[in-house]
Amino acid sequence: MVSRALIRSLALAAALLTAPMASAAMTQAEVNDALRGNSSIYNALFTAAIIHHVAETCDTLGGPGRLERVAFFLPLYRQARSMGFSRAQIEAFVDDEAEQDRMRQLVYRHLEREGVAPNEASAVCAYGRQQIEERTPIGRRLSER
Repeated sequence: MVSRALIRSLALAAALLTAPMASAAMTQAEVNDALRGNSSIYNALFTAAIIHHVAETCDTLGGPGRLERVAFFLPLYRQARSMGFSRAQIEAFVDDEAEQDRMRQLVYRHLEREGVAPNEASAVCAYGRQQIEERTPIGRRLSER
C-alpha cells in the first residue's frame, strides 16, 4: 500500500519535472514580469502587503505569526518554483525595491479607493477592524494586540 505522502511527493516531483523551465538566460526583469503576471501569486502577495501595512501602521492590530506566514507563503513559493524559477530568482523578485514600491503603491491606491488615508493610523486601524468584523481574507489574518 502506497502512502498518501509518497503519492503527493511523486505528484509534486512530476509536476516540477514537466513544468516549463525558466531559462537561465532570463533577466530578472523578465522573471519579475512573469511572477507579477501570475494572478494567483500576485493577488496573494497583494493581500499580504495590505495585511503588513495595516499591522505596521496600526499599533492595536497585528498580523499573522511566523508559522501562519510560512503556511501562507510556502504554496506561493512552490507555485513559482513549478513555473521553473530558481530560489534565487524568486528571492530577488521579493527583495526587489522597485517591486516593493510598486506593491506599496497598489496598496495605497486600494486603501484610497476604500476611503482610507494610507498613512493615517486611525483610518487604517478602522479599516483593519472592519476587515476583521467582516471576516475577509485580510481580516482573518489580522488580530487585536
